[in-house]
Amino acid sequence: MPDIFQLIKLSAHAKRLDFLLIGGHAVNAHGYTRTTLDVDLLARDSQRAEWKKFLAEKGYQLIHETTVFAQYDPPTREEMNLDMMFVDEPTFAKLNAGRQMLTVGTTVLPVAGVLHLIALKLHATRSKDRAAEGTDFYDIVNLVRMHQIDISSPTFHEILERYASESIRQRLLTELGRSSV
Repeated sequence: MPDIFQLIKLSAHAKRLDFLLIGGHAVNAHGYTRTTLDVDLLARDSQRAEWKKFLAEKGYQLIHETTVFAQYDPPTREEMNLDMMFVDEPTFAKLNAGRQMLTVGTTVLPVAGVLHLIALKLHATRSKDRAAEGTDFYDIVNLVRMHQIDISSPTFHEILERYASESIRQRLLTELGRSSV
C-alpha cells in the first residue's frame, strides 16, 4: 500500500502546497492513539485549485465539495480517503505558526499544535452528528489529559468560549474536573 503521508509530504512540498495534518492522525501524532479511516489536511484556500490538480494527478477523485471542505476517494481501496479543509490566509498563518513537526507512520509532517487541534475538534462538535458520535469529545478529553493542559488557564477558557457550544463546554469541564481531583 502506498504511504499517503510520504506521498503528500514529498509531492506537496515539490509543488509548494502548504498543509497541516489535522483530524484523527493528528490526534495520534500527539500521542493519543485511536482508529481513523481517513486523512484530514488543512490547507490555504488560495491553493485549492492547485490541490485539486495535484490530487487528481495522484488518482484521487473528488466526491464532495463545499466552500470549506473537499472529500476525495483514493485511487485504490487499500488507501485512505482524504478530507481537505480550506481556510483563509490569516487562519492558516495562525495555525501554521503553532504547528509541530511530528512523526506519522514513518514520515515527519507538519501537524496542528495541540491547542489548535483542540479548537478544531471543538468547532467540529458544533455539528449535531459529530457531537452525537462522541469521537471529537473524547479526542479533546484525552489530549488535555495527555498534554496536562491547565483547564483553568485563560488560554483554554478562551478556546472553550470561542469554539465550544455551552453543552459541550459544560460536559468537558465536568469530565476534566473529575480527572484532576
